[in-house]
Amino acid sequence: MVQEELYHRFADALNGSKKILITSHENPDGDALGSMLVMYDYLVSLGKSCKMYGNGFLPPQFSFLSFVEKISQDRDSLLIEEFDLILMLDCGSARRTRIDDLIFGSDAVKINIDHHASNENFGDINIVDERAVSTTEILYSFFKTQRVTLSKSMATAILTGILTDSGNFAYAATSPDTFNIASEMLVHGANVRNILAATGRNKNLPILQIWGLALNRLHYNKEYEIAYTVLTQADMKSFGVDAFELDGLSSFLNTMKNAKVVMVLYELADGRIKGSLRTNRHDVDVAKLAQVYGGGGHQKAAGFEVTGKLEKVGERWKIT
Repeated sequence: MVQEELYHRFADALNGSKKILITSHENPDGDALGSMLVMYDYLVSLGKSCKMYGNGFLPPQFSFLSFVEKISQDRDSLLIEEFDLILMLDCGSARRTRIDDLIFGSDAVKINIDHHASNENFGDINIVDERAVSTTEILYSFFKTQRVTLSKSMATAILTGILTDSGNFAYAATSPDTFNIASEMLVHGANVRNILAATGRNKNLPILQIWGLALNRLHYNKEYEIAYTVLTQADMKSFGVDAFELDGLSSFLNTMKNAKVVMVLYELADGRIKGSLRTNRHDVDVAKLAQVYGGGGHQKAAGFEVTGKLEKVGERWKIT
């Protein structure tokens, strides 16, 4: 009931706005892109003036999604004072947009829609449902309360978010509702073949080779029952692989028997280190571990970023 009230407040805010900015976290994944694009699709159909902004790398395998070419990456072109509503999707923290300094210098109404339990509730309206497997699943619920008829492109965007953030229904957050919504998206014409091709059959030889290097470096700490591996910028340049192409590595390693936690550390091009955490244990919450380092996520899948470099010392690695 509370959620439906929030949906109605959100709808009223959209109806009362004249120009809307839609954004998500940096280096957007399938759920972030799907969320932005389905909202853009919907708002354009209402005749609204809106713009999308995405910081960082946009994965090319999602080029099949409608309106993806409309996402701007030019921060300097953002005249933030033009917008009277700013929609932040799939962001546990406003910092992850990388334009939070602009956003919170604005008088615009700020809407925060997300499914991460670690969300900081930074909006004027916060629609956060950690039970949802993806942010697109929350947006589906919003559309349902508003009796919106979904187009094929909207259904494809929603299903993209669901499949990518559920690991094709493999992750613990997957619920019966997830399957029901996915089925409904197929009825609405979602292009599941394109989604599966983009998310499941997208590994070329260099990607598999660098995954092999990560496997070769895999170390298991018996005391803490943590398995970890590292990849440097030099490794990625050697194989011609971008950081976004490491997506899925931590989930793959999470199949390791007897490891309570799996951690993949890899260097980003801007001097930061990305940490990706996974667990299959019900008594472990990797989001709490990620929060120690300023990150967040879900109980079984979380991440963080710190400034530094990975340096090998003897047979071990450290952050300097």
